[in-house]
Amino acid sequence: MAMSKLIEGGVRVKGPKDLKDSEPLISVITVSFNAEKHIENCIKSVISQPFQDIEHIIIDGDSQDGTLEMIQKYDQQLAYWRSEKDTGIYHAMNKSIQFARGKWLLFLGADDELLPDFAKMIPHLQDENCIYYGDYLSNGARFGGKFTSYRLSKSCICHQNILYPKRVFEKYQYHEKYVSSADYFLNIQCWEDKEFKWKYISNIIANFSSEGFSGYYIDKAFEYDRIKIIKKYLGVWIYLRYKLKQFRKKVVGKFSWK
Repeated sequence: MAMSKLIEGGVRVKGPKDLKDSEPLISVITVSFNAEKHIENCIKSVISQPFQDIEHIIIDGDSQDGTLEMIQKYDQQLAYWRSEKDTGIYHAMNKSIQFARGKWLLFLGADDELLPDFAKMIPHLQDENCIYYGDYLSNGARFGGKFTSYRLSKSCICHQNILYPKRVFEKYQYHEKYVSSADYFLNIQCWEDKEFKWKYISNIIANFSSEGFSGYYIDKAFEYDRIKIIKKYLGVWIYLRYKLKQFRKKVVGKFSWK
């Protein structure tokens, strides 16, 4: 029976020796902190998937509520978990990559859920230079659709419905300077990187909670750098189009009735 243990420095961990020998197709990675109200539903949504070629990894930020007890309850169904202090969401995500053994990685929030349609993505995972993405639910409504460079300049592809080939993280990491938008920056970097393709699949992958950290926190560092990022990675024409839209928005706002 695989058991959690306490190692030097107070890090609680289910060690690599407990992992299965075979490499799974997909690694689902969840980072958590004080998520006892939601994390059980998250775990159940992964273990209930109707295929076996999947592993679930949880990186916890030293939760002080009942999160660890809930994680330990599902110890046998988790490929790997550890709990220790970190400096933020993307620090935890960057740490998680070294434990992921799947060919594709999906990052699922502790208050999010994989949906049954996720299984329909599996036959599409053929090209390890391709980033696959789909749709998601939030508050009962469906969102997503196909992105273009210009649409990406305005909004991010939802992190919870993207399957990244692991080789993305052989080249990139999450930029921890951006506290809630490092995934947005990563997507922009990858979008115009000729090593990778993007493919939209019209399946609903996840139920996304809009109450999570990224739903309310404004990443001031990213917003400050945003226009430079768009120009550098998405090109001059997208940059000019984005600037024009922002100018029009400002003008309309200035002269509209309050």
